[in-house]
Amino acid sequence: MVVDFREPGAARAGGYALAVAGVLVAVGLALHPLPSRGLFEQASVLASTPLWGPIHVAIAMGFVLSVLGGLLMLTAGGTLIRHWLNAFAWGAIAVGMIFFTGVALINGFVMHALAPMASAGDAVVYDAFNRLLVGFGWLGNPLFLAGLTTLAFMEVRTHTIGMSRELAWFGLAVALLSWLRGIGSATGLYVLEPFVLANIPAFLWLGWYGWRIAMLTRR
Repeated sequence: MVVDFREPGAARAGGYALAVAGVLVAVGLALHPLPSRGLFEQASVLASTPLWGPIHVAIAMGFVLSVLGGLLMLTAGGTLIRHWLNAFAWGAIAVGMIFFTGVALINGFVMHALAPMASAGDAVVYDAFNRLLVGFGWLGNPLFLAGLTTLAFMEVRTHTIGMSRELAWFGLAVALLSWLRGIGSATGLYVLEPFVLANIPAFLWLGWYGWRIAMLTRR
C-alpha cells in the first residue's frame, strides 16, 4: 500500500522517537513492582525498591519521547492523520503523555526521596504529592490509552500503515487490556491490577508502529 506524508522528515523523526520510547518504557515497566491495591503509591514499596528512581526516570524519558513522537506525527500529516480518528489518536497520545510524564517525574524525583520520611511517620508532604501524582494520572493515562486504542483500532480497520492483520489485532488487544489496571485500582477490583503488565507489549507495539513509519519514509 502507498503511505504518503506531507513532511517525511517529521514522520521519520517521530518514528524513531516512538521506537526508542517504546523500549525505554517497556524496560522500566518490566522492572517496576506490581501495583499494591489502589492508585496511591505505598511508601513501604518505594523504600524497599532501590531502583525506584532510575526506573521512573527511564519511564519519564520514554513518555517525553512519546509526546515528541505524537507531535511529529501530527506534523508529518498525510495518511497518518487523513482520517479524523487517526488525528485524534496522535493528539490524544501527545497530550495525554504530557500529563502522564508528571506521574513518572514525581515518582522518580520526589516520591522516592520522601518515602523514608513517610515510612517513619511524617507523611504529610508525601500524601500531598501522592494526590498530585494521582491527579496527573487521571488527566493523562485515560487520554493516552484512548489515543493508543484508537490508533490500533484504525490499523485493524483501515490498515493505515499496512501492518499485518495479526500484529494490528495484537496491538488492539493489548491496548484494551491496558485499561484494566486503572479500572481495577479505581473501583476496588484489585484482581485486575496485574494487567498493568499489558502496558509492556502495548508500548513495544507503539514503538514498532513508529519504527515502521520511519522505514516507510525511506521508500
